[in-house]
Amino acid sequence: MQKVLREIADVIGLPACLELVSRWGGRDLYVPESIGREHPIAFAIGFEAAQKLSAEFPCCTLSLPIERNATIDLRNELIFKEWKDGASVLRLSHRWGLTRPGIDAVLAKMQAREGSTDDSRVADLFGSIDP
Repeated sequence: MQKVLREIADVIGLPACLELVSRWGGRDLYVPESIGREHPIAFAIGFEAAQKLSAEFPCCTLSLPIERNATIDLRNELIFKEWKDGASVLRLSHRWGLTRPGIDAVLAKMQAREGSTDDSRVADLFGSIDP
């Protein structure tokens, strides 16, 4: 997940963060110093979350990524976490509806992003489905 989304999710939670991306993804979102109950951000994510957002990012313009990119990034991070926790490539392909080469591509991308050079788990292309 992109840094800006991570920071927002830490403040208002992942569901509210994804709602912001759903409504304003691909655009800049200005967060005023104070948000009232009838502000569009408050309608989108709830008044309490909107207040938290304005307290953390007052008078800031947040550049939100396109929703599709943000959700794919999140999916890839979840796949990588499950793989690191021991799930096989085959299990992940069934769970996420991707081909094994698709899962391999996700894992390679996430390993490169993390700077990891350990390929010992990538060899598990034909592992059995975990119970």
